[in-house]
Amino acid sequence: MFAVIDQVRDSISAAAPRLHIEFMQILWDVINDLAGAAKPVEIKLFGEHLDTLEAYARRIAPDLEKVTGLEDLYNGVSEPSAELLMHLNQAEAERIGLTPSQVGTAVSAALLGVSSGEVRSGDRPVAVRVRAPDSVRFDPLRLRALPVLGGAGTTRRVTPLGSLATFEQTESRLGLDRENQQQMIAMTADVSGRALGSVMGDVQRVLAAHAAPPGLRVALGGQYASQQEAFRALLLVLGLAAVSVCAVMVIQFESFVEPVVVLLVAPVSFVGALALLLLTGTVLNVSSFMGLILLVGLIVKNGIILLDFTRLRMRAEGAPLEIAIREAARVRFRPILMTTLCTLFGLLPLALGLGAGSEQQRPLALAVIGGLALSTPITLFAVPTLLVAIRGRGYVLPRHRP
Repeated sequence: MFAVIDQVRDSISAAAPRLHIEFMQILWDVINDLAGAAKPVEIKLFGEHLDTLEAYARRIAPDLEKVTGLEDLYNGVSEPSAELLMHLNQAEAERIGLTPSQVGTAVSAALLGVSSGEVRSGDRPVAVRVRAPDSVRFDPLRLRALPVLGGAGTTRRVTPLGSLATFEQTESRLGLDRENQQQMIAMTADVSGRALGSVMGDVQRVLAAHAAPPGLRVALGGQYASQQEAFRALLLVLGLAAVSVCAVMVIQFESFVEPVVVLLVAPVSFVGALALLLLTGTVLNVSSFMGLILLVGLIVKNGIILLDFTRLRMRAEGAPLEIAIREAARVRFRPILMTTLCTLFGLLPLALGLGAGSEQQRPLALAVIGGLALSTPITLFAVPTLLVAIRGRGYVLPRHRP
């Protein structure tokens, strides 16, 4: 698909260099519109003078086009639109009894037309508008001969428009954009073949190399801004997840030592998740970040299975910590391994990209698989070692009295 898009892009660019084209997938376009970020890359330029904004956009556009992975760059400068300005001679209009609004209404009726009822074509009504012929509407010389009816009562007479107004051909911009009541133009582009984060890194280096003139402010928007905002929200969720899990374990173990030891494994498992994402060339996006949050619960589950059995033996038989945790690791090895393998094989179809829509959840599956694969042996070896080092080999719990 991307090869076809590249071929069509080259053909259109060669045939019509000034034509602004966009390639989009319908589903992604709808999702992006709902998310409020129509394009992956969006550079917003704010300032009071539109000419300054457009000059800066034209200056940085050539360097941005050299960024690998940046496609269909639009510099935000709209093509000029031809306009015909009419300057009314108010004294002449008042001499024949016309106000400026009446002259404007007459000209508008001739150029845009007025509704004159409708006719029926089969079972459908067709509206009818009456206006001057195109040969008059698009010719400034013939437009001056347009008759304007002036006066009142029996003294009404026809006056050519050229005696009431003069015309000037000019150009204007097709549209003016504002955001938060500030003048703005937006440079947009798509991303192809590279991760959004790496492309935006190159874009930021280009912006740093071209300092913005005084009075001009540059802001990054698009999907990149939405992604950064989502990452900040997910960091908060990750922190809340860790605090919630720690609170549950504190209640269960009636101690802060065991929860802290179990949670120390989480950063190491994140290393495994990030390493697998790097090896498979998968970007760290919102989906993979959700996998890291999911890892917190899965890692804690293995630690609870191990340490709960340890405390059970220490409380029931009075065994010291080293002996109890050795037995717990031997007895609970199979349940921990079985639950881990079931999770890994359950996520394998998503990790391989099988099934409709699996490419969106593939980063989540890879993050969980990489984290679990590394955290399981660490839970079985590092957690007992850390706990014995903190508590001591001979640490015992009071025996449970019924």
